[in-house]
Amino acid sequence: MIVNKNAYAALVFCATLWSTALVAQDNTGTNPVNFTYDFRVYSELAQLDNDAGSSALTTAELRVPLGRDIAYLSDDPTESPFYDMGSRWQLRFRAKYKNLSLENPLNPPFDASEVSGIGDFDARLLWIASASKKMVLAAGLEVFMDTASNDALGNGQTVLGPTAFAVFPGLLGPGSLFAPGYQYVVDAGGGNGQSDISRSQIDLYLVWGLADGRNWLIIDPQVIIDHEANDDVFATLEVEWGYMMVPESGISAYFRPGIGLGSDKLYDWNFEIGLKFVWR
Repeated sequence: MIVNKNAYAALVFCATLWSTALVAQDNTGTNPVNFTYDFRVYSELAQLDNDAGSSALTTAELRVPLGRDIAYLSDDPTESPFYDMGSRWQLRFRAKYKNLSLENPLNPPFDASEVSGIGDFDARLLWIASASKKMVLAAGLEVFMDTASNDALGNGQTVLGPTAFAVFPGLLGPGSLFAPGYQYVVDAGGGNGQSDISRSQIDLYLVWGLADGRNWLIIDPQVIIDHEANDDVFATLEVEWGYMMVPESGISAYFRPGIGLGSDKLYDWNFEIGLKFVWR
């Protein structure tokens, strides 16, 4: 699908609508279709279901826009919100270090009460497929690579995650974004005896920009359907509060508590804190 210049302009308008100060650049990193340079470091602590143990996960993440398809639609940053926006493509890379503590280890690789090491590395490519004043559509592919130093710290095999989502600016009031998405996660085969992976993940991402873009609130429910386990359904609900520490430099911080829901939930509760550096 060819996205013309008018569609690009509409995309940029959508990407900046959430802020009440349109001439200000959005450096919060909360808009999934505003492709900027973005480096994040965040740590998550989770209590596993049924007091099975706990996990601590630290992630380093880099997002890079590809091309300058939508950039510099205006030469004057005070003239138009279309100044210096992102591109039509984005790459994201994530590297993880995980500590897993188990109360009742059973068999390998869970033959120890505590396992620490490198987790699976993953990369994602996103593409803006279509844009209008009311909606932006994006699609992409995520690849989870079998790089974990212990099978207990990753999938134990290469996993693919095609994804698609839409972004609706202003749908839930001024300064808001609603971005529902779907991802199908499936193993690529050759898992050396690992269990097959096939699940659907439905994400309902809501964000409100507050205080002229200096703060934000995110409510992020996710529903997961495990097709390899009789279509068992479980969910997570996370809430994020973030604030710009140095707005002009794109430095921000956030905290994100959450809970697990359902009989086969991933965890009882989790808590994440993070630091972001966003620039253009």
